[in-house]
Amino acid sequence: MKKFIGPDQSPGKLAHNPFARLGGAVPEDLPQHQTDPEKPAPAVPIRPWTVGKTRKGGFAISIERRAKGKQVTVLRNVSGDAEVLLRELKKRCGAGGVVREEAIELQGDHQAAVLEFLKHLPNR
Repeated sequence: MKKFIGPDQSPGKLAHNPFARLGGAVPEDLPQHQTDPEKPAPAVPIRPWTVGKTRKGGFAISIERRAKGKQVTVLRNVSGDAEVLLRELKKRCGAGGVVREEAIELQGDHQAAVLEFLKHLPNR
């Protein structure tokens, strides 16, 4: 049967302790993280796309019916890199989609999910 040795009852110093050199304090010779005051801080990444609002202040999201009764969610007034926005929406909704001119089409009825996504984006 092994005998338990607690922290108060240590039999002696350990043979090899990688932290023994520290002695409970951080040595002064360690390199410190320094920031260069002349170098500007990295900018917050700006979204490469924008979605224009309607005259009433909402987003132009609609549902259209296609052949064989299929529903498609259409987001209009998209400018910039719509492919990036499409990728984010496809991931969020779990559906396929395509970019056509200034609109994004998602397969299925995802009007509520797209609206929530756009509402909760931080303003630039």
